[in-house]
Amino acid sequence: MLRADLDAPRKQRHTVTRIFHRLLDEYGAQDISYPMVRRYVEERRPQIRAAAGLGVDEVFIPQSHPPGMEAEVDFGDVKVCLGGELVTCFLFAFRLSYSGKSVHRPIDRTNGVSCVRLAG
Repeated sequence: MLRADLDAPRKQRHTVTRIFHRLLDEYGAQDISYPMVRRYVEERRPQIRAAAGLGVDEVFIPQSHPPGMEAEVDFGDVKVCLGGELVTCFLFAFRLSYSGKSVHRPIDRTNGVSCVRLAG
């Protein structure tokens, strides 16, 4: 099955589950377990590909985040204790993709003032 998969398109290759069920149904291999098949396939699939001269079947695409080009912004609710009272604030979250640095600002829902200033 693994050798036949060398010529098959990626989406049509056998999964470990499919191999396990075929072994049970077509070959009557009742004394095997799914973990046994999984370990075998994980070990043999790269060996079979290498023997066929196909190399490793992995893809790595490096990410590129130039400075100042990308950022993530999100909003949400957060509960903050202000002066002993539990207040629901908006949370503004901002993260720069290049540096990974982030800013989080809770803002009071009632008056739009930063909860950080109110607490200080």
